[in-house]
Amino acid sequence: MSGTSDQDRPLRAAVVGARIGRTHAAGYAASERAELVAICDAIESRCHALADAHDVEARYTDFETMLREQRPEVLSIATPQATHAPLTILAASRYKPTAILCEKAMAGNLGEARAMLETCNRHGVKLAIGHQGRWLRPFEQARDAVAAGDIGTPVFARVGCTVGGITNHLTHALDRMLFMLDQPEIEWVLGNVQRETDRWERGWPSEEMAVAVVGLAGGMRLALESETPDAPGLEAHTHLIVGADGLLIVSQDGRGADYAVRIVGRDGRTRDIPGDADYYDDARLRETDALAAWAAGEVDEHRGDAHLAIKTHEGLMAIYESARIRGLVRLPLKTMASPLIQMIESGDLPVRYPGRYDIRHHTAAYRS
Repeated sequence: MSGTSDQDRPLRAAVVGARIGRTHAAGYAASERAELVAICDAIESRCHALADAHDVEARYTDFETMLREQRPEVLSIATPQATHAPLTILAASRYKPTAILCEKAMAGNLGEARAMLETCNRHGVKLAIGHQGRWLRPFEQARDAVAAGDIGTPVFARVGCTVGGITNHLTHALDRMLFMLDQPEIEWVLGNVQRETDRWERGWPSEEMAVAVVGLAGGMRLALESETPDAPGLEAHTHLIVGADGLLIVSQDGRGADYAVRIVGRDGRTRDIPGDADYYDDARLRETDALAAWAAGEVDEHRGDAHLAIKTHEGLMAIYESARIRGLVRLPLKTMASPLIQMIESGDLPVRYPGRYDIRHHTAAYRS
């Protein structure tokens, strides 16, 4: 009599953080490679709501208890960024899931990010960071077009965002650019930030505005803008890549979800790359399913591999560091603490208009 081998069964998946974790849970629930077995959140009502949505019986408000009792093979950490390092390190060092998908921003600083990656490497745990934009179809199409030489050799790129700061939306913007350009190394960063109010984002200090020029291997330049004044043709999350033979545009429409890819040749003619509307939730489904495939050994790599994502994180921390030292920063970055927090604590970024506020919601640090 034949039966299902252990290798054929779905991997046990768990999610901590029931707010951002909603899309992670939906991804595992939809995947044939994974079985969603547990939900954890410090707020009990929020935990129950997400568990009810997917008929999950195992519900926890304590992270380590969930790990000890459920022993998930695939784990999503979808809590605020201040908790990413301690939760990832705890899970990888003591309970050793096969793979962890941790939300962006990877950590609060580069030192924590390196500790996360080193711990996972030491214990044989695969670590990915949740930049689901790498699974959005238009960015896949744009990457293919650049690789095929449709615009010639890239020489300049630009992307901006209108809300959320460096460690939120600009994290996605930089990461998508590196993905489309086939992951070039960041060599140097020159940037600046503005923080005149006591602004926070999900319980973490946030600047109000930032700009940077990023020097990529081969001499290419990448301009990053966060919450700068609007400019015609450079709306939120519009990605521009200028090549020797043309221009590639990946633009976001007013609904904030659909993307389109357009190539403008040197002769001014335009060519749109056809494709269906794609959404972040769709990309998350593909990202979590790919994580399960990676964990199961079906594939050898994952687009969100932390060995790649840490390069995005280092680039972001270099923007803060450039503002802190008021000069160009060459990578690898030497400062392991958060340069933003260093500037705030030293008084180099004085609050002109006092009164702490959070632009998203205030979430206390998760206690395991």
